[in-house]
Amino acid sequence: MSERSVGGAEQVAPQACFMVVDDEPEVCNFFSYLLKRKGHRVVAAYSGSQALDLLKQNRFNVAVVDLKLPDLSGLQLLREIKKAQPACEVIIITGYSTVKSAVEAIQSGAFDYVEKPFGDIAEMEDLLERALNVRAEMERLSHSHKELGFVVGKNKKMLSLIAASQKIAKKNITVLIQGETGTGKEVLARYIHSVSHRSDRPFMAFNCGAFTETLLESELFGHEKGSFTGATSRKKGIFEMANKGTLFLDEIDSASPAIQIKLLRVLETGDFLRVGGEELCKVDVRVIAATNADLASRVEENRFREDLFYRLDVASLFIPPLRERAADIPTFVHYFLEKETVEKGLPEKRFSDEAMALLEKHTWPGNIREVSNTVAQAVLLSKGELIEPEELPARIRPPQPEEAAEPEEAENAAGAAAAAPPYFAVHPRGEELSRQLAGFEELLTAGLDLKEGFDFNNFQEELKLWRERVSGQLIEQALELTFGNQVKAAELLRITPRALRYHLEKSKEEKA
Repeated sequence: MSERSVGGAEQVAPQACFMVVDDEPEVCNFFSYLLKRKGHRVVAAYSGSQALDLLKQNRFNVAVVDLKLPDLSGLQLLREIKKAQPACEVIIITGYSTVKSAVEAIQSGAFDYVEKPFGDIAEMEDLLERALNVRAEMERLSHSHKELGFVVGKNKKMLSLIAASQKIAKKNITVLIQGETGTGKEVLARYIHSVSHRSDRPFMAFNCGAFTETLLESELFGHEKGSFTGATSRKKGIFEMANKGTLFLDEIDSASPAIQIKLLRVLETGDFLRVGGEELCKVDVRVIAATNADLASRVEENRFREDLFYRLDVASLFIPPLRERAADIPTFVHYFLEKETVEKGLPEKRFSDEAMALLEKHTWPGNIREVSNTVAQAVLLSKGELIEPEELPARIRPPQPEEAAEPEEAENAAGAAAAAPPYFAVHPRGEELSRQLAGFEELLTAGLDLKEGFDFNNFQEELKLWRERVSGQLIEQALELTFGNQVKAAELLRITPRALRYHLEKSKEEKA
């Protein structure tokens, strides 16, 4: 079949077959005229049952479906069409538009969602052409998202999600993003902000699970001077700082009942009081909330306010886990590999076929964040241009049988173990670490000629820096496991949140 170009866009050959489903004859006539003059075949149906019969008799490229039909809903028909003919793209049209139905339609597989009356015929023609060339449209969307730092891949669920996000971004409504840890909820929130009318205003990200209730209220809404011990001056909260822009509230399920009440009020009215304040503050903020919890279940268990849930659930987006879009794993691996090497000025690297096969086989419980961390570790461990399986983190590689130590090495190791004090008794591999440390000590002291002089003060400073670097890595791991929640990370490390903040502040000062 030949192809021709209209308005710079590829058009599938004539005789592409359209089905138009609408109980208004004028709408069917409009689309019939528009499409037939382009050489396409058009079949009309005036009810859902008629459309189902036509599906058994014809193969359609695109179906244009009214949301309100006399016998069944357009969303029901959409699902039947996708079940019977998955390759058929569906455009939903309606004169009774709601954001929730638009999002539901697109996430159920609709190509797009259009409101009646059709104001711009040229735009409608362009939409119909893009639906006919869905593969080219997918490529276009994938490239445009990458330019914004958002790698989507080619998974159809994700592309439908992005199409829904683009629609939502143009409307001044609250958005709820749900998905497993590491799927990229904040990245999606930033994307929605970047394509919205607020893109030139601030984007503020805030983790509700990282603070105690008292601190959370102060961080969100600010406080007045003297409102509590340590409040030496008035402080703006993040809602004020995000005014006219977008506020991303992660781990919204961690907010206490008292905070939920205040959040509900600010979402309904835009008004709030600072902690200890009497002056009403008013803001214009677009809120995007996120959670890896099932909020609907939390509501049923009385662990989350029902009224706040419905206020947040105006437009709900769900990011599928990486295991459901495994075909896109190489895309993410290559993206993070390029990012890791270019940003750090490292030589170009690539994964061997064997290493890539292991990456594709991995289940990725940590999703996109785990891919990013894995690539970074592999780049760090790799010795050459080609990253081999043995240079992947241990959790990716299949378990390897331990090689038996040479007799002399085993004897030396046993002697070192006997002489080594148990420095790492709290570590699960403390005995092994003590043996290795004993060997390190021997290398350090036996290979040193003190007659030549030795800078002991600098040596102690370097040991201190090494200790702080290792401690920093442990803190980073704890924060990653708790998704940035400092209170929970401190619990894992068996230190106080205050001690954790001290370490973090000290680390920032040293890096500055």
